[in-house]
Parts: sequence; structure tokens; C-alpha cells
Amino acid sequence: MLKNFFFTLIIVSLFFAGLEFILALIGVKPILQTEDPLVGFSKNIPLFEETRNSDGSVILESAPNKRAIFNYQAFPMEKASNAYRIFCMGGSTTYGRPYRDKVSFTGWLRAFLKNADQKRKWEVINAGGISYASYRVARLMKEIKQYKPDLFIVYTGQNEFLEERSYGDMLDIPSWVLEFNDILSNTRTYAAVKKGIDALRQDTPEKTKKRYQLSGEVDEILSHTAGPTSYHRDEKLKSQIISHYSLNMQLMINIAKEAGAKIIFVNPAINLKDMSPFKSEHKELLSKKELKKWQELYNRASILHKVGGNIEDALVDYKLALSIDESYAELHYRVGQVLFELKKYDEAQKAFQRASDEDIAPLRILSSMQKAVEDVASENDVPLIDFSRILREAYSREYNHAVFGKEYFVDHVHTNLDGYRLLGLTLFDELIRQGIAKPDETWNEERIKAVEKELTASLDAKALADVMVNLSKVLIWAGKFDEGRNAREQAIAMNALIPKEPGMNVEIGIILMKKGKTDEALNHFKEELKISKDNRIIEKTHLYIAYVYYNDNQFDEAEKHLRIVLKNNSSLYTAHAHLGTVLEKQGRIKEAHSHYTAALRINPDYELAKKSIETMAKKEEALDKKIKRFRGIH
Repeated sequence: MLKNFFFTLIIVSLFFAGLEFILALIGVKPILQTEDPLVGFSKNIPLFEETRNSDGSVILESAPNKRAIFNYQAFPMEKASNAYRIFCMGGSTTYGRPYRDKVSFTGWLRAFLKNADQKRKWEVINAGGISYASYRVARLMKEIKQYKPDLFIVYTGQNEFLEERSYGDMLDIPSWVLEFNDILSNTRTYAAVKKGIDALRQDTPEKTKKRYQLSGEVDEILSHTAGPTSYHRDEKLKSQIISHYSLNMQLMINIAKEAGAKIIFVNPAINLKDMSPFKSEHKELLSKKELKKWQELYNRASILHKVGGNIEDALVDYKLALSIDESYAELHYRVGQVLFELKKYDEAQKAFQRASDEDIAPLRILSSMQKAVEDVASENDVPLIDFSRILREAYSREYNHAVFGKEYFVDHVHTNLDGYRLLGLTLFDELIRQGIAKPDETWNEERIKAVEKELTASLDAKALADVMVNLSKVLIWAGKFDEGRNAREQAIAMNALIPKEPGMNVEIGIILMKKGKTDEALNHFKEELKISKDNRIIEKTHLYIAYVYYNDNQFDEAEKHLRIVLKNNSSLYTAHAHLGTVLEKQGRIKEAHSHYTAALRINPDYELAKKSIETMAKKEEALDKKIKRFRGIH
């Protein structure tokens, strides 16, 4: 019986091996060499188009309708004999966000290569597209393979959850079936059978819709919502997206091989310490009693941590809350913050990573996806640059910890100039290791520093500051107020910010005020009043000016600005209440009481006015008692 089984197995294996050989001879290619079996696209919009120079030569340049999300790039259509053509693929990190190509890792690599090895004509092309996920990167590589690439460098994985997509009925298919499908997708037999079935199948419009097609260009979920509100926990979809990511990494390797090009993967790194989760949700089936207890512990720990400064007790309560629900991403982040403050850096790193992995809006690469990159690279013997390792080495040289944060990241995934430089230099070293680049004998550390100095000196400081201002807007829009203000602090630190946009001076003034620089803050607030025509911004500015003067005991000035606000908007209850506080400080009790009362007429639940009236009543009562005692004595 066993002998017959093995004999049958050998016959079947030989049959399929022969069939694969015949299909190869007639040009049938495995699906994973030609298409993504999980998604299609409604149309194809090429990144590069031909343009003829005045001398008649033809160049390929970024299409005008692509320049909003790609850096402008151009290279000769006819590749020179001594040229080495590198395409850097990926999303906004490859693009160089929040900056541009010049200081992206692509830009740094280009600068090092052109200065170190001038025997070759280096063509280092930035093909990073903002918000591009791996399936779009793979599709773009199919276009680029016709341009005679020598090397692809791929940095992708941060945008997999950015577009709304569905796998239709595939969500109901067990994971082992999908994995088997991935294996079959590498065979020519499967490709031939699938093509035959597709040709015979007559789909109804309803069935066609089930095989989800993405738009020709990126359509982000975030562009349709006020921040990441539309994201919800969906573990099944999450698992499918991760599988799809692995499949596309394999597809990229196949495309590179077909083009006769090498490929290098970069495993992405993320900001853990200084970027809280975008959205948190509790686990399903949490009882009302459990939720109430969890909230009590969470609130108490938050007060101990943020207000009381009692971080050890805060950690106890946070961990008790974890014992009730480990799914809430923000809770893990808070635990990480406490552990970091306690200098328990390894534990903090794990807590921050868990917070990122539990994020309901996973706009940072997940740890399971980083593992997938390692696995695909290892299985295919593809060189892998571990960006996290590079950053850990940099942190160990400069800091007493290696918990990634604002030291090298400007937001959730994009590094600062130093981070891009480090990655560019590491890729340059990898090309030397592979024998692709051969620096001349004068290349040394001093020349590396000279290249870095030259590139940095060519940057426009004002433009870089503006970049940080724009970044802060995006973060604030996404609900990241602390992170957004941190970005504006960096802009201010650059000493190149000339705020002209309405509302910008107010934001800067708030930051300066919190830093205790009230005179500078006041100057920004006053500057805002000169340029702003938006009544809401003007009101806000007068309120902050009044606040500054109040804290400086300049009550007359504070009163003046509050009355300006109320003259234009008498229904602003906060202004009434704050004016009441100023008048009370001046001893004008009846006037103060009238403004507190006015605030409560507009908003009966306004606590400041309620408590102020109660306090005034208690003071009057105490004063009456003193007067009565005084009269009784005399």
C-alpha cells in the first residue's frame, strides 16, 4: 500500500513538473510574476512620460498629473553604457516626507555615490509616492521594469491600512487556504488553469464588484473623515492585509528578477515613544461592570501620572486596568510613558510597541509586518537593511536609551534630516559591500563629512521651518495636539519662521507661553491682531492676551481686551466669566457677579462661573458673620 502511494506521488509530481516545463516553453508565467491576485486597478496612470529635449534626445520625466504625490524626476530614455540606474520605491518615507527628494534617503544616497565613485554615471531615481502601499509599489515596479533598472531599493509598509479595500468572499476563506493559494500562484499550471476559468466565466455586475478594484490613484480613508474616526477593529481584515503585504513583497522580487535587476529591502522603523496611538478601542464583550472598573483605574492612574507626578502608583493602576482589558492601545502607551520615566527602557520599548500594534488605525508598520519583511528577504536571499538596527546604534552613541522618538522622528513614521542621512549612508555602504559602488582612493570620513556639509548648506532654513509648520497642521488635524505643537516648537527652534498665516501666531504664542516666554508670546499675539481678519481667531487672540495680562497682575489691560471680545460677541460665556474674574480681583464685586451670572445664563453648566459665584457667596457670608461678631463685641 505504502509502495503504491509513493509510486503514485512520483508519477503525479513528474506529470506536473513536465507540465510546468511545457508551459514555460510556451511563455506562460506564474501569476505572481505578472499580477497581484488579490486586487486590481480601475485604470493605469503612468508615472513617467517621454519628453524630447532641444537637442533631440528623449528623456523620461515625472508626468505632470503625478507631481502632487511624487518628486519631479527625469532621466535619459537611452541608458548610457557606464550608467547604473537605481529606482528607490515606496511611500512617503522614500519620497522624503515631510521634506523633498533632496534630503530623502534617495537624495543622500545619490550625493554619496556621485562624489565617491565618479567613474560611473549614477542615476538614482526617487519613485516614492505619498500614501503608496505595497500593492501600488509593486504595480509601479511593473511600469519601471521597462526602463532598464539595475537595482530596486524598496522601503514600504507604512500605508497598508491607509486605503479602504475589501477582499470580498476571501474574508471567509481559512488562512491556510490563502497560504496554499500563495504557493500555487508561483506555478505556471495554476496561472494557465486560472486564465481558462476566467475566460469561461461570465460574471454578473454584482460578482464583478466583489473582486474589489482600487482607483487608479490613492484614495485615503483619512481624506473622507475628521481624523481616523472611521477605523474600527477588524482582526480578520487585518490578517488578510498582512498576508497581502507579504505577497506583494514576493511579487516585487519576481518583478526585479524579470527585469534583470537586483533588489534591496529596507525594513521600516517607526516613532514609538513620542507618537500616541491614532485610535483605541476596547475589546469586544467587555461587560459594563468591567468597563466601569477599567475606566476608574485608567482615570485615577492618569491623574497620578499627569497631575500628581506619582508615577509608581500610576503604574500599579495602569497594570490593573491592563488585567481587565489589554486591547486598548492608549493604555499600553501610557504604561510605556511611565516605564520610560522610571528609566526602565526595555520594558518601555515593549509597551510602546504593543501600543502601536493595538492601534485601531495602524498608520505605522506592525511588528508582524516587520517580521514578514525579514522572512521574505531570508527565503529569497535578498539583502535586507534593518533601519531599526541602524537607529538603535545611533541612539546608543548619543542617548542613554534606544526607544525611538522625537530624537530622530518628526512624526509617526518620517525621520528628521539625520535619520534620512543615516539610511542613505547605510545604503551607500551596502552598495560598496556588494561591489556595485567602488569609491576612489581619496574617499574617507573627511570627504563624507564634506558631502554632508555641502548638502545641508544648500537647504533653505525657512523652507524647512515651513515644512514643520505644515506637518503640525496635519498632526493637529489627526487629533495629535501634543505632537502637532512639538512640530511647531521645532519650527520655532529653527529661527527661520516668519508667520503670516492667520492663526499661526496664536499657536506659536501658546507654545511660548507654556515655556514661560510670556513677552515673546505677547508679541506674537499682538502680531496676529495686525494680520487676522477672522473673527474667531481675533476673539481667541484677545482672550490669550487677557490671560497673559491677568497672570502679570495687569488687570486693567486684561479687562480692556475682554471687553473688546464682548463688544463683538456678547454671547461668549467664557469671556464673561474671565472678565468676572478680572473684576473680582479689582474688588468690583457687583460687576463681577453680573458677568458670572451672564455666563451662566448662556451656559448654565459652565463650572468656572458656578464655582466663582459659590465662592463669592461664601466670602460674603463669612464677611457678614465677621461684621455681626464685630458689632456684638462693640
